[in-house]
Amino acid sequence: MTATPPPVTVVTARHDDVLHTHTALAAHHVPSGRITLHPGLGTTSETGLAHDLLAALGKPPLLPGGFPAGRQPAWEAATAWITALPVTRLTVLRAHRFTARRTMRLLQLRTLTGIHLTLVCHRPHLPAALHQALQTADYCVTADFQAARRHYYGTPAAVSPLVDEPARPANPVAHPARAGPPRLLTTAPPRVPPRARRRRSSSGTARHPHPSPGRQPGKLPGAWPP
Repeated sequence: MTATPPPVTVVTARHDDVLHTHTALAAHHVPSGRITLHPGLGTTSETGLAHDLLAALGKPPLLPGGFPAGRQPAWEAATAWITALPVTRLTVLRAHRFTARRTMRLLQLRTLTGIHLTLVCHRPHLPAALHQALQTADYCVTADFQAARRHYYGTPAAVSPLVDEPARPANPVAHPARAGPPRLLTTAPPRVPPRARRRRSSSGTARHPHPSPGRQPGKLPGAWPP
């Protein structure tokens, strides 16, 4: 038996803010059990919504085999994949465009899988069709962005750092084993021996330094004898 699913969360975006859309899409991460469904435009069929859901799960939307018209088990396939992966959170954008039957399909999916369902309504108030379908389920409405964001991601620990703040590039020259904040490793330049200083005699004429022992002036080290 599937545990009682949490109440449906309905997010109202009063100004159709794209920030909700971008944040919800950024939360999409199937390995973490989070799915964001952005339904395609131009269709109101329930089967088309199931195909969009399968595509969001990374699965082929068109099932192989022959099925009677309108009887393709797309919803059964989506339910099986959500249970097997598993997926625990489903955020659906543009829910204000849904018919009552489309919303009822999502509510049935929630009952079968126990998924946390969040519907984003890009309107200040719930449309009549959405309000009618929600009468069969427990639900709560929020217009607060931070509260909505917690529903998109789940627990605060699951929030992606790419949304919180831009990722800092790794320091390629930082020592991997150094404790504390990374620091650049600096290398001292090689020491160059100082040039031989020319000494002057008391008379003011310049004198060259004495040659090193074992070396004759004017000969290179290692030169062959004449």
